[in-house]
Amino acid sequence: MSGEPENRDLESLSQLRSTARHPWSVRRVLAVAGIITVVAGLAYGGWFGYQLWADWRDVERVAFDPGEARERLDALSALPASPDQFLDEGPTDFTNEIPPAIPRTDLLETELIDAARSAVTPTTVAPGLPAPPTSPPIGLTGYLLIGSDGTPSAGNADAIFLLVDSGGSKTLVSVPRSLYINNPCTDTPMRLSLLLRGCPGVAGGPDLVALALEDFTGVQIAHFVIIGYSGFPRIVDSLGGIEICSDTARGLNGQIIVPAGCNLLAGAAASFWVTNRAQDEFVNGQWRAVAGDDELSRLQRERVAMFAVYARIGSLGSAGSVASLAQSVSGTFALDSGLSLSGAAKLAWSARGGMRQLSIPVRSELTPDGRSVLYPTQPFSVTFGG
Repeated sequence: MSGEPENRDLESLSQLRSTARHPWSVRRVLAVAGIITVVAGLAYGGWFGYQLWADWRDVERVAFDPGEARERLDALSALPASPDQFLDEGPTDFTNEIPPAIPRTDLLETELIDAARSAVTPTTVAPGLPAPPTSPPIGLTGYLLIGSDGTPSAGNADAIFLLVDSGGSKTLVSVPRSLYINNPCTDTPMRLSLLLRGCPGVAGGPDLVALALEDFTGVQIAHFVIIGYSGFPRIVDSLGGIEICSDTARGLNGQIIVPAGCNLLAGAAASFWVTNRAQDEFVNGQWRAVAGDDELSRLQRERVAMFAVYARIGSLGSAGSVASLAQSVSGTFALDSGLSLSGAAKLAWSARGGMRQLSIPVRSELTPDGRSVLYPTQPFSVTFGG
């Protein structure tokens, strides 16, 4: 019994000596290593988060509220367009500022409105536009995507897409820029692209386009994005190219820009394939102009390219790649001020794969004043439901 305390003292002394030689136990080392890893991860994620935030500060923001614009339109608080408001083919200002109202006279407001509307050059065709849905489908939210032929803040609509969210599933609708649609400002049908002129005293361009598409589709448009002409090739390059398949080699002035078959195209070549309206193709050893290359075939190329972009976005798997993409395209697009960074990121990721493609059935028509339009042959509710 007398030796037991001595043994304990010896064990304690041995432990103290061991601790002195090895002050860090395995458990403590692992714990500290874990803390360091977590802190490093947080710092890494925070740095990339800051990069994303800094890049998105440079993105042009545009006010967007179709709901308020519709209230103003329904209240008839201002006069509609002047006769030449929707006949000007010049560049469109995408600030979404409301154009100035027509000066008032001694006439009653309703009389002025009727006079201004009747003064707009009519462009009706028989049998007229299909009636828009009387009640919007429940649970459908739309995102308007516009490709400009200029900068994000000025230019004409060169490509229009409507991304429809039906509660989890996504549908990408390609909308012709020449779609013959009713203008809520004048209550007369005309080409959709002209609506980017806005409605004087009532609505800016993007708001008016959204209202017209809401009336035609029954889909409430929550947000919009406008990409400048230089934005598309930069996005493609930042993604490492997109795969495009062409039956024949495409080019211009005897130079092959898009080889035949399926190829990974860089931004400039992809942009040529999508947007150029005077392409040549190499067939049987000779160059010839591409036959039948109209707006409908161009719409098909735009839709193929958009899905190719989404396919490449699906390959992004880290915060670093997302930050790099945002940095490379910063300044080439504008979006509405209500679309947050997290909301835009969620939208981009949700659009990866699994989307349904949809086009609006149309036929070519000439208006009485000689304008070429694409006339919708059925209500959108039928198209979407089918």
